[in-house]
Amino acid sequence: MTAPRPRARTSSPTLHRYAYVPVVDGPHGRLGVLWFLVAIGAAVLGHLAVGALFAGLAAVAALQTSVAWRKAGFPDDRIVAGAIALAVGLVALLGTAVAGAAILIGVVASLVAAAAAPGRRERVVGRAGRTIRTWLGPAVAAVSVTAIARLDLGAFVILLVLISGYEVGDYLVGTGAEGLVEGPIAGMAAVFVLTFTEAVFQLGPFDARAAWVFGGLVAVLAPLGAPLASAMAPAASAKVPALRRLDAWLLVAPVWCFLLWDYLS
Repeated sequence: MTAPRPRARTSSPTLHRYAYVPVVDGPHGRLGVLWFLVAIGAAVLGHLAVGALFAGLAAVAALQTSVAWRKAGFPDDRIVAGAIALAVGLVALLGTAVAGAAILIGVVASLVAAAAAPGRRERVVGRAGRTIRTWLGPAVAAVSVTAIARLDLGAFVILLVLISGYEVGDYLVGTGAEGLVEGPIAGMAAVFVLTFTEAVFQLGPFDARAAWVFGGLVAVLAPLGAPLASAMAPAASAKVPALRRLDAWLLVAPVWCFLLWDYLS
């Protein structure tokens, strides 16, 4: 439930570029708890509130990532990135097909913005690709979460609890660990404990077997979110807290959305 930061415990350039662990400086833990409570409150209000919450988070993530690229000396079109992420997230409330069309429009808008950028010193494809890189992942995550909430709010709450459990385990163990894997392993263990509870009581729309399948997906995919988020940013040390808040959702949410749709139908 806290935004991870880069680990400086490795000499490997590749690991240094992508490896993240939680840190204890600042109010990360309290902000994580606050985020969890806000998300639960949105679930109580309904899927519209959930969609609006994640659309806003996706927009902030795109803006922060774009600023990070600009600070690294690689400018893109941050207003376009933030606006597209927000628009895609919001139109997902109308349906995933509409959101898919909005994503395609967003790609075209990124190309147009890059071509029209004043003082551009690089190819249109390079600048537009960087802009798309900032908003596409957060937007897809927001669309997927909104679709899950529209399908079944109980499933969204379970996913929120499982991802939060992963983040808590990663935070509590990862902050004091010397290696790269202790935190994610602890997070995975927390997910399996929560999944066991879900399977026993068959919470939400899942029977016992489905609970293990969906819980196992969180355990496997959530640890991959942090390196994926770091690949979207210019460097492991980039300050992109909103993207870090979304990182565990980046792969889990689309896969859950696809399988949940099939499971409930």
